[in-house]
Amino acid sequence: MGPGKLFDTTVRLLEANMDRRVLRQKLIARNLANVDTPNYHAVGLEFEKQLRAAMEGGVLPVQPVRTHPMHMPYTPPKPFSNAPGRYVDTGPVHLDIEMSRLAENNIMFNAMVQLLNKKYTLLKIAIGEAGGR
Repeated sequence: MGPGKLFDTTVRLLEANMDRRVLRQKLIARNLANVDTPNYHAVGLEFEKQLRAAMEGGVLPVQPVRTHPMHMPYTPPKPFSNAPGRYVDTGPVHLDIEMSRLAENNIMFNAMVQLLNKKYTLLKIAIGEAGGR
């Protein structure tokens, strides 16, 4: 089994989800910092659109190295971070709405961490059992 199978699509999607959650946390913090700023409009993240783009191939493993001239060349796809419509204007900042977004984002980030931990624990168990043979 190659190393690409160890870190499957699920792991890469969980990591991509966590990256988006970190970005969303920063945007919410910026909105909260400017809650009293006149004419400031909140900035949000089109999270579902980004996740869909990641599932359609925006999340890839590290770039492979060509070790033999007969191997096919690797052409990287467009970077995920340049996806159009990344940020959206969500209108004026409302403290209660931003705080609920912050709580939801925190809960979802922690859930992704727990899922990723479980995935790595299973990998560790599999390695441990295979090493004893």
